[in-house]
Amino acid sequence: MHFLEFELGRFPNGEANQDPLAIKKSGTLEYLISASVRIGDMIQLYWEQSTAADRMRAQAGLYELLALLIEKQEHRDTEAPELAKKEIDHRYGEGLSVDELAALSGVSRYHLMRGFKERYGKSIVEYLTEIRLLHAKKLMRESDLPVGEIAGRVGFRSEPYFRTVFKKEVGIAPAVYLRNRKRKVAAYSWLVLGQLLPLQVVPHAAPLDHYWTDEFSRKFIGDIEVPLGHHYDFNRHALWKAKPDYIIGLENSVPPDEAVRLGEIAPVLLLPMMGCWRQQFRMTADFLEISEDAASWLEHYEQRAKSIREQVRSTIRGEKVLVLKVAGNELHIWGRKAMTVLYDDLGLAPSSLAEEVDWYSPVELDRLCECDDDCRFIVSVNGDSHSQSYWKTLQKDNRWTRLRQVRENNVHMQQGHRAWVYPWFENSALYRQRQLEMASHLILCTNS
Repeated sequence: MHFLEFELGRFPNGEANQDPLAIKKSGTLEYLISASVRIGDMIQLYWEQSTAADRMRAQAGLYELLALLIEKQEHRDTEAPELAKKEIDHRYGEGLSVDELAALSGVSRYHLMRGFKERYGKSIVEYLTEIRLLHAKKLMRESDLPVGEIAGRVGFRSEPYFRTVFKKEVGIAPAVYLRNRKRKVAAYSWLVLGQLLPLQVVPHAAPLDHYWTDEFSRKFIGDIEVPLGHHYDFNRHALWKAKPDYIIGLENSVPPDEAVRLGEIAPVLLLPMMGCWRQQFRMTADFLEISEDAASWLEHYEQRAKSIREQVRSTIRGEKVLVLKVAGNELHIWGRKAMTVLYDDLGLAPSSLAEEVDWYSPVELDRLCECDDDCRFIVSVNGDSHSQSYWKTLQKDNRWTRLRQVRENNVHMQQGHRAWVYPWFENSALYRQRQLEMASHLILCTNS
């Protein structure tokens, strides 16, 4: 037996075709089915006719309505993540909990959490935090409200907790964020972001199609008010309208004549792409007149490198290192410039095979037997199917399995971040810092 409780009404202005929603109200799961307006009209029309045939047509309309309701219930597992997301988007300022969202969606807590993660690639808590911070930053930019009031409006239980979450997720304290947002910086090339973010400067204009867009978007997509592209005319027009205070790009991506045109909009700094990342970092800070911030960051970096260097030396004990990259169907040696964190900052000695290699160089598997006796391998495998397949084949090759490093388990495996895929694109303070931390974990914590 089905008990139906409903109100008969009409959607104004053709809104009956909108996607249906489900909401929790008075302990009853309520489904808003747009077709119910049409079906309700039909049931009422035929029921009032009072003939036997019309009464049967009214009953048929009721069955159609029941079928739609049952269909909704059968699909609620797949619809639950969307319902939860819409509820978060509208009620982010309230004290929402996963249990409340699960009850609202008509599924268990476990099913909702699993479905949400599968659908959106992040947990409910992560998404809720992301939305709250997005609206908090908008209020910080567009209003003069105190931080405590902003925190309350977007759903944080206290100002200290808001400050903690903001610093952890955005990487910048709220006060510094507000201060630096007053300076409108245009990052003409997306590699410039790796120099700006350690200085706690979020650009006003920047390209949004770099390969780590997902990571960048989660933290800063709402801050980029002027998206840039790959066409000079488009970018110049966008920057004319944006009127930034500074424009920072790379020498190889901005021709001299275009640099002159950009200079008519705002002061321009062009960084050498393959230059020393520390030099680029200082140049950026000097250009923005925040040299002290760069000096402080570099001091902290050097201290961290020293601490890791001392730990690594006790593990490596004078052994040399050879970094190998599996890319497609090829094996490469990564040289000194690609692995400056290992060889310069951590003071590790490169294998003789890597001495003459700047960035990378293909190597035949047979040559690895010429590697120094006192040498460890660090192997990074690209995530694409061709690279993974070649790596599996390589591990079964006798030329690989006979190598001393493989036999004695002196092979460190590095998976994951793009900083280990395109090192020449990661010649910046932010990703050298990440390489430093990854190298620490790689050598001190893993050995496979």
